[in-house]
Amino acid sequence: MATANSQLKIAFDAKRAFNNHTGLGNYSRFVIKGMLDAYPQHVFYLFTPSIKSEYTKLVEGYTNVHVISPQNIFGKTFKALWRTFSVTGKINKLGVDVYHGLSNELPSNIKSFKGKSIVTIHDLIFLRYPQYYKIIDRLIYKRKFIKACLDAHVVVAASKQTASDIQSFLEIDSQKIEVVYQNCDEQFDKKISSQELDAVRKKYDLTSSYFICIGTIEPRKKQLMVLQAFYQSNVNKHLVFVGKQTNYAEELHLFINQNQIADKVHFIEGADFVDFPALYQNASMAIYASEFEGFGIPVLEAMRSDVKVAVANTSSLTEVGGDAVQYFETSEQLTALFKYEDSSTINHGKVQIQLAKFSPQALIGQLMRVYC
Repeated sequence: MATANSQLKIAFDAKRAFNNHTGLGNYSRFVIKGMLDAYPQHVFYLFTPSIKSEYTKLVEGYTNVHVISPQNIFGKTFKALWRTFSVTGKINKLGVDVYHGLSNELPSNIKSFKGKSIVTIHDLIFLRYPQYYKIIDRLIYKRKFIKACLDAHVVVAASKQTASDIQSFLEIDSQKIEVVYQNCDEQFDKKISSQELDAVRKKYDLTSSYFICIGTIEPRKKQLMVLQAFYQSNVNKHLVFVGKQTNYAEELHLFINQNQIADKVHFIEGADFVDFPALYQNASMAIYASEFEGFGIPVLEAMRSDVKVAVANTSSLTEVGGDAVQYFETSEQLTALFKYEDSSTINHGKVQIQLAKFSPQALIGQLMRVYC
């Protein structure tokens, strides 16, 4: 195997990078862009069955990267089969040194790959909380995840929590697992001007004083508890939910109607990702109440946006938040955080120390050591 200083040929399963707006897509783009920036001496191959229009310029300007999609009728028609069975032969022909499956899976025939195979496992929530998943989905996920972990030379875990779950639920040897965190999108480091903040508030019809809760509205995220705590606090501010609404959202709307607080609660679906930093920076506090996460990137986004953060004291969320955020375990504790938010301040020193753990340069360097 070559070293990080000599030329490597590195291939990625880039489907999510070119097609997914949220978690897995953000992670994939973070790794790919980070590698391209940090290691211009290497050659990169990005395998994706399709490309959404908004990502056509994802790697524009880089001369050391090749995007590979199906070219024949079979591959274009049966994209899932192309990704599962055709990629391995292609990377062998290209003489690829490392193949990294960025989103929980590897090609079915990856064992015939002559180089080093890596897979990132983000979480095993479908095994911890099976009630939130259809049985057929759980069976498919479990089969894919176990096979990928067994076939890979190295399993990258998104957090220490996920590493522990891989050992417990999939019975994978701890010696095979490396914990490598991720960063959020670099746009969250930008200080938004007052003019831009005002423009985003007007765009989404928001007041100048609100709390924000970002994430798909689903039972595991526990937004109903957030809403109830907000109501109990009786503060003179608004609450904003940003994310796709599932059937669970009906419970929130029922509570809102019963307690006549529709004028204080806002729902935003389909918000432009470019507006997220302003949505955070306009807020008084960001709340993340999920009962379990493999990483919990909204916590990192909020910290980088220099907003106060209240986080459920559970799973990997404590790894991301460290001692730079406020934690709660009950609705009563969250109510108190809402009520006394005005009297709390951000400890910028602790925030900067915590954010240093997610330095893009350090994380990408850590990944490259895994590759070598």
